Amino acid sequence: MVSGDAAGHLFRPDETGGEYFAAPVPDTYHAHPGVPRNLSHFLDRGSLIALDAALQALESAGLGAGAGDARRFAVCDGAAYRAPGQSTLFVPYGHLVARALGVRGAVIVSSGAEASGMTAIANGVRLIRTGQADVVLAGAAQALQSPLIEHLRAQGFAARSSGKPFDVSSPGYTAAEGAGYIVLESESHARERGADMFATVAGIGETFDALAEPLANSDPSEAGRAMQAALGEAGFMQNQVDLVVSCADGRPQLDFADGMGIKRTFGRHAYFAAVSSPAGAIGHALAASGPLNVVLALDAMRRQEVFPVTGLETPEAELELAFVKSPRAEKLDCVLVTSLGMGGTNVSVLLHKP
Repeated sequence: MVSGDAAGHLFRPDETGGEYFAAPVPDTYHAHPGVPRNLSHFLDRGSLIALDAALQALESAGLGAGAGDARRFAVCDGAAYRAPGQSTLFVPYGHLVARALGVRGAVIVSSGAEASGMTAIANGVRLIRTGQADVVLAGAAQALQSPLIEHLRAQGFAARSSGKPFDVSSPGYTAAEGAGYIVLESESHARERGADMFATVAGIGETFDALAEPLANSDPSEAGRAMQAALGEAGFMQNQVDLVVSCADGRPQLDFADGMGIKRTFGRHAYFAAVSSPAGAIGHALAASGPLNVVLALDAMRRQEVFPVTGLETPEAELELAFVKSPRAEKLDCVLVTSLGMGGTNVSVLLHKP
């Protein structure tokens, strides 16, 4: 069961050219008051926003220190995206969060490029389903460093203007930093403590494309295979999905792969299921993008309102999808969230209102 969430980050202009080239957490950012003062001075930006978001998620779920058996509490974290040759994290964010919270259950850190955060959620769901944990804090954090920005620009992924998902004129994506974590909980544990349950994870689709190059995404057929796997595991038909929160971020190849994957998976229903993507509004937070999109999907279900694809003016001609152009009230009982990672890791999560 999903019983808590947290997210947030802002745009900031390039101080040298005046264009939006990245969306870092602003310098005026103040961390969650629950972050221990004796610890905050030693944390880098990524560690701090990871712990902050984790504490917000637990607070939202009504959980805290001593709220349950620490041996039945687990953490699943997606490894932050790094540039080739960039040093790895000495202490993964998931280990930091687990240590700060006194977790004594499993701590799993998974890779998968931009899909690593969604892989963490899939791992958390499996821990709950197999009875290895009652509560799992799952998600990812992403910080931006100069080597990473330079790598993204060199590959033509990051743009010097705002990314526009699904738009034919999009120059790439706006690289962002942020953190998103959700609280996954077994239904029995959640009901026993009277938790507010936002949604159930009805299905997970997790695939790997061995033909995808390390710096390339899967093609539409492989993207659609993860979506179909999530629907199949849940036993849901395509026409039961009210909204697809796409991982489209402004890169033509990825936008086409995910958009055409949706079209192939949903068939005629692709003309009716609403399709949106947050990346045009909040930027593409790489490893944290999947969990942040899940957070926004949960918020849309709570509000019963869909959000638009910011910046979309002229969609790719072949992608005849029901793109959301402006916010509107809509009945949302079932939402599919997609994530495609460079190198072939593809994950889809199907959320259902209890």
